[in-house]
Parts: sequence; C-alpha cells; structure tokens
Amino acid sequence: MLLDYIGSEIKILYYVDSSLISKKGIVILETEKTFLIRLSDKGKVVRIFKAHGIFEITFKGKSFIVDGYKLVRKPWKRI
Repeated sequence: MLLDYIGSEIKILYYVDSSLISKKGIVILETEKTFLIRLSDKGKVVRIFKAHGIFEITFKGKSFIVDGYKLVRKPWKRI
C-alpha cells in the first residue's frame, strides 16, 4: 500500500521552529525527509523536516498524530 501524503491536510503540533506550531496547511510535495506545505493562512509555502516535528495528518478522511521521524523514508517504501 502506497502512503503518499500529497494533498493531505496537516497541522504542526510541535516543531523546532516554534513559529510554525499550530500552523495548518496542505502537503503539496513530499520527499524522503521533508514536507512542502502550503499554509492555510496567507498561502505561504514552507519546507519542513519531518524528523523535527509532530504532526496531525488528515489522510483519506481519517486523522492521526505521528512523530515525524517515523515518516522519514521514501513514500514508496512505507507500508
């Protein structure tokens, strides 16, 4: 099963850059180590490192909370 989070809603619950905490947006690109997110407020696009945060992700209608370090791998290698 391929878990590709592009198009998913994401909320940053914790991040090393505290100015991003509580920000919400849409994942527009995912790499092995990062998310590119279009933030809901102002439409600004930010690149964040998965391993540096905790996220709430809404994927296919279901929300879950995940430590970003668990997502650090190529999307096509996740099961």
